[in-house]
Amino acid sequence: LAQCLEYGLHKHIEKIEETCVNASKEYSLEKAFDAMEEEWKDLKFNAKEYKDTGTYILSGVDDIQQVLDDQIVRTQAMRGSRYIGPFQERCGKWEKTLNDLQEIIDSWLTMQGTWLYLEPIFSSDDIKKQMPKEAKRFAQVDKTFRDSMAQCVENPSVIAVATTEGLLDKLLKANELLDIIQKGLTDYLETKRVFFPRFFFLSND
Repeated sequence: LAQCLEYGLHKHIEKIEETCVNASKEYSLEKAFDAMEEEWKDLKFNAKEYKDTGTYILSGVDDIQQVLDDQIVRTQAMRGSRYIGPFQERCGKWEKTLNDLQEIIDSWLTMQGTWLYLEPIFSSDDIKKQMPKEAKRFAQVDKTFRDSMAQCVENPSVIAVATTEGLLDKLLKANELLDIIQKGLTDYLETKRVFFPRFFFLSND
């Protein structure tokens, strides 16, 4: 106490209090970032073998999505804090990781849903002959899907998948091809309906 008085600290109470408050708030933010990163350590994608295709499909991402939704909201709130200064870069990187993960999950599930629908169709040699362009495009998507699932099974860590270089671009490209394939398939079915009008009463499935 004598030293504090000797240094004249009692004359700078407001500045000292402000420094202490800032330090406390910054520490809280730092611990919050650490806790969010820690939360992902044990989270893994679940994959199960799919029939006799020789590959896997994602199964149940609800738990992952719940953590992701919560952390996206928390990170956005932290980004708006007046004490975020020292962690601006860390916050930006983490927010990008979370947003990339969200886009990866959305794109992956979209690709998987369409792949499940088209895989039995393009397993047919007859369809491959009648729709060679679409069959070739589907072969590209099929490779992307199988490679992605193989990597996921090998290392199912959610955060590892989220930071896989080039994965999101591959998934987006695959979904673009799937849209083209589905359009080609629709056009193909329309030509069949023209020759067999009774098919107009049937759904595409």
